[in-house]
Amino acid sequence: MNLFKLATIVAFTAGFAHTVHAADLGGNFALNTDVKTTYMVDAETTVATINPEFSYTGLQSLELTAGTTLNLWENVGVNSDITDELEHLPVLEFGAEYSILSNLDVEASFNYDMDAKERGDIKLEATFSF
Repeated sequence: MNLFKLATIVAFTAGFAHTVHAADLGGNFALNTDVKTTYMVDAETTVATINPEFSYTGLQSLELTAGTTLNLWENVGVNSDITDELEHLPVLEFGAEYSILSNLDVEASFNYDMDAKERGDIKLEATFSF
C-alpha cells in the first residue's frame, strides 16, 4: 500500500467520524456510532465499518444495547462499498451489561442474522478491572 492510499483512508475516516457522533435522544436513550478503519499490513487489505448502536440506561446499573455493523468499504477479495449492504438484510446485535461493583461487570450478548433467520451464539462475560 502506498502512502497516498493510507493518507486518503485516514482522512476519510477522520472526516466521517467527525460528522457522526453520539446523540442523546432523551429519556435515557442514546445513539452511539463508531467508525473503524483497519489496515492489515501483511495482507495489504483495508476494511472500514460503521457501527450504529442504540442504548438504554434507565435501569440503574443495567445498560441495554441494539445495533448492527455495516461495511463502508473493503478491498478483501473483490472491492465493495456501503451500497453492497443493500443487497442483504442486516445482522442485528443485542446486549445487556450490568455493573455489580465499580470494578465488576457482567455482560450477555448475541446477534441475529435476518437473512439466515437464525441467532448466533449467546456470549456471557464477566469483567473484573483492577
